[in-house]
Amino acid sequence: MNILFEKIKPECKVIVAEIIDSTELLFSEIKNDLSKTETEFYKNLKNERRKKEWLGVRLLLRKLLGSYSEIKYNTTGNPYIEHDLNISITHSKNILGIILSKNKDIGMDVEILSDKILRTAHKFITIEELEAFEKKDKLKKIYLNWCCKETLFKIKEHGGFDFKKHFKIIDSEVKTSGTKESLIFYNDYTETYTLNYEFLKHKDSELLVVWH
Repeated sequence: MNILFEKIKPECKVIVAEIIDSTELLFSEIKNDLSKTETEFYKNLKNERRKKEWLGVRLLLRKLLGSYSEIKYNTTGNPYIEHDLNISITHSKNILGIILSKNKDIGMDVEILSDKILRTAHKFITIEELEAFEKKDKLKKIYLNWCCKETLFKIKEHGGFDFKKHFKIIDSEVKTSGTKESLIFYNDYTETYTLNYEFLKHKDSELLVVWH
């Protein structure tokens, strides 16, 4: 795999990688670490991309931890490991991301920028917000809004949120990297989160990483 982004801090570890290897090579690198249950689960996967994602995430986790730890899932479908660290996972096409932190309120999202999002932006950004976006860096602003809201959704670890109604990203200024103040309106109270973001050059496009 090709490591695209890595940030190691006392409070968290973040890594993003591109899958460039074959399924066979990925499996050969991790198979001796997998439990019998994991191996059986993997062999029952039919979709080739899903196989690569499944293997790639476990290889990235081993790299971050320095040793292997099985990824399990709770009743709401969120991942956890038998470790003193919490985990959040994201993937977009052949891009994978993991964040580890002792903080329970963690989440991350990774997206490759594409004009296609312009057709669906109205589903997660209000018309007023879209109209307020200046033409300069409009695509980046839309993606930053989307990835921040996806990260908030993962932080909360359960459904019931409307991206336009319950999540709000403060201001639309875009830099190469920085933070975004983000709000969650829920059950008559408001929570505030400061999300980190970074835009990376990736082939003929750009990659956006958002994490908390």
